[in-house]
Formats: sequence, structure tokens, C-alpha cells
Amino acid sequence: MTRRRHFRPSRWALLLLMAAGLAVVADLFLPAGILPPPEHRVILVQRGQTLHQVAEELHRVGLLRGTLGFQVLARTMRLDRNIKAGQYAFKLGITVPSLLRAFARGMSGLNLVTIPEGLTTNEVSLLLSNHLGVPVAEFDSLAHDRAFLDSLGISAPSIEGYLAPDSYEFLPGTAPEVAFRTMARRTLSILLRAAAGRDSLPLGLSLHQVLTLASIVEAEAGVDAERPRIARVYLNRLEQGMRLQADPTVGYALGRGPRTRLSLRQLRVASPFNTYLYEGLPPGPICNPGRASIAGVIDPLPGIKDLYFVADGHGHHVFTETYAEHLAAIRRVRGAGEASALDTAAAEARPDSTVRKRTSAGPAATARAREAKRS
Repeated sequence: MTRRRHFRPSRWALLLLMAAGLAVVADLFLPAGILPPPEHRVILVQRGQTLHQVAEELHRVGLLRGTLGFQVLARTMRLDRNIKAGQYAFKLGITVPSLLRAFARGMSGLNLVTIPEGLTTNEVSLLLSNHLGVPVAEFDSLAHDRAFLDSLGISAPSIEGYLAPDSYEFLPGTAPEVAFRTMARRTLSILLRAAAGRDSLPLGLSLHQVLTLASIVEAEAGVDAERPRIARVYLNRLEQGMRLQADPTVGYALGRGPRTRLSLRQLRVASPFNTYLYEGLPPGPICNPGRASIAGVIDPLPGIKDLYFVADGHGHHVFTETYAEHLAAIRRVRGAGEASALDTAAAEARPDSTVRKRTSAGPAATARAREAKRS
């Protein structure tokens, strides 16, 4: 005879305990299920809210399946009194420990969108659209809205150049007006601080003109150390009545961005932004420059007579004072064929009765934006 095996109560208790433990683990580390949809939820934590109220709000928006695990872990981690007020956006499926650490850290570092130096407004709009979930058309429209620009004190036809490169805490759903206004005010603050305490700016430039030249410097420079020297080259050209002949302005005129590779034919495009055809600065910025480029224009390298520079192929430039030295530098870094092409372009670009207002310089010709400048 075999003895009947009875299921002891202790085993039931163990199974129940294991099931409860798995449920708690699931609540803590899979609060929105195994495969939650790729969505975000926004939660506002107000000052004075209790841990229970925060947990209930997280449950309401779908970030928690149950509130007990959240509250117990918060007290265990001693974070129940360190939850900082603010507006947060979390991806569905974020674990409870991550939620608690985020609340303890506060909004700093969350929902950051970084705008690199040198992007055009179209590129910034696309980046913000993807981050904020707002149609890009709303940004594009606002960038040229006259009433909005006037409210910021921007007399230019667009907000190009005024969207300060930086990292911003913009939550999903942030209105384009809020984002653009925040960025433009930061640019205006940077300009005013950089110009503070000065009787005048180089060559008597206005702040808008400083920003315009800084955008060209931004598109040309590869390293911060060269920005004040590149700015000096362009200021020297302006002072001597030479055309800037900056390739990035042509790329912008073509609608392809300041860093577009160019052909000699494209250097003849009819546009007020084409600094091969028109004297002086273009009507406005061609991208959104960073602090270093703005500082380079306001504090250009002193005592330098350079009028030309050419990229050396390694992220730096070779600077020269005369056109003959410039051609020699091109032969060294790119070959005689390209120098010959520059000579041809130089002859075609000389000022004559058909050239609109801007002055002459040597060719920045060839197929690369941000390269040669000449007289």
C-alpha cells in the first residue's frame, strides 16, 4: 500500500508567498505590462502632495498598475520625503525605482532636448517637432510670423539665427511659441551680455549684424580656437570693401544648408544671401550660431591682416594675407587644378557695373562650402 501524500498548508503558504512576490516584482519592474506601447505620460507633481496622492496620479495615467509597491519602495529607499514638485514626462514601462530616482532628482536632466550649434531654423524645427510631438508646420509658420517676431524685438523677416543652441527642458506637447520664445530670449541675453560695457561693436555693427556674421563664422569654423581669427578675416574684408564670398551663404541661398558642397556654377545663384554677388553682410543669419562664434565676432583676433583662409582637410584652416599666398596654400592642400579653377572664378567674380552692392574678393570657389576666400 502506498501512502497518500497530503499537500501541507506550509506549501500552500510558500506558493502564495512566491506568487505575491512575483506580483510585487511585476508591479515594480513591469508596471505597464511586458510590452507597453511606445507612449509617454505627463504627470504634474504639486508642492505639498503626499506620497499616496502621487502614487494615485501615476496609477491614473497608466504608469503604475498598483500603488502599494510604489509607496513601500519609496519608504524603503527613504525617498518618500524627497519627491520634488514639477511637471514630468515618462515613457510607459518605466520601472518604479527609476520613477522614484527621477522624482528625487527633480526635472533637471529630464525631457532635455539639445540643439547643436550651426543648425538652420528648419533643422531646429524638425528636431523640436520630433521631441515635442508637435507638427513641424506649426514651427515653420511661427518662424516667419511678424507679430511674434515683433513681440521678441526681432526686426528680421524670420527667427533664423535667434534660436540659441543649448539644452532645454521642453516637455512633450510644449507649444512652439513657448519653445521659440525661450530660445530667442536666450540668444538676445547672450548678445547683450557679450556687448555689455563696450562703447561700440567692431566696425559699428548692430547686434543683428553681429549675429549674422557669427552665423557665417559658425558655418566655417571647425574648432573654437579659430573662430576669432575667421571673424577677423571677414571684418578685414568688410573694412576694405571686399566681398565676403563665403560659401556657406550660397549654400543657404540654395536652400540646402550652409555646409553644402558647391560647384562654381552655383556660386552665381541670384540671391541677396549670395556674398559672391552682393557687398557686405547678407540680410540675416544663415544658421543659429553658438556663444563661441558670437564671442569671436565681438572679440576678434587683434592685429591680424589675413584676408583669406582655406580648409586644410584636417579640421583647421590655413590663413593668408594676399591672394597669391592664398593660391599657394590651396595648391599645398588641394592641388594645382583647384587653384586654377579659383583663378577662373576670381576673374568672373570681379566687380563690374552689373554687380549689386557688395565688394570684391578672391574666390572661395570649388566644391566645398566653408573653404576659400579671395579678393
